[in-house]
Amino acid sequence: MKLFPAFFLVLILLSAVLKVSGESPSLAEAIQPRTIDSKWNYSSYYFEGDQVFSGGTAQELVVEEREIEGVKIFRVRLLTDWRTFGERLSGVPLDPESTSYFWEYSTEEGSFNFDEDFDEPAPPSSLSDFSLTLPYPTEKGFVYEIDGSQYEVIAVDFEVTVPVGTFETVVYEITNDGDSLEGDRERFYMAPGVGLVRWEMDVRGEDGEWTLEYRDDLFGYTIDE
Repeated sequence: MKLFPAFFLVLILLSAVLKVSGESPSLAEAIQPRTIDSKWNYSSYYFEGDQVFSGGTAQELVVEEREIEGVKIFRVRLLTDWRTFGERLSGVPLDPESTSYFWEYSTEEGSFNFDEDFDEPAPPSSLSDFSLTLPYPTEKGFVYEIDGSQYEVIAVDFEVTVPVGTFETVVYEITNDGDSLEGDRERFYMAPGVGLVRWEMDVRGEDGEWTLEYRDDLFGYTIDE
């Protein structure tokens, strides 16, 4: 991991911790645009060595809009469908854990996130419940920490081609339990005006090396203005 001057790191940490409301950016400028009923569809894959296998689909759907402290917040349903084609045809039901919810809002500082508790779901009560997870605009090398996970902006103009098109993305990498052999790290490839176009997860093997294990690629989306 790269090391940065102390003053630079302090500024980054402050940008992640402060709950800044600010003005909402236009949909075309937002790193994660959200409007009610908008949706993003993904093809999921998993990797075993050099082989790639279909892992089903995933979908983000904005199901609710509220206002807190004068700011619009959005509830997003994440549906991950790991069933095979045959299982879907035969009517195998989705696992209850396939559905989860989170809340987001955007300002000129970036995208703020609040994860809804799975067992006792409840909406956020104030903007202070959110964390600035995707600061934007940003620069390559920005490092910050949220809830024990380390975030780093590893690219700001990385070109990604997915089924729905080619995008220039900002790439955020999140490392969870990085000192553990059971740790993992995720990458979010975010295209301004579109949102998440690719997601990847690496796992750490017994040899301590990171290996790509999962990927989701965007194959369709609708943003209702």
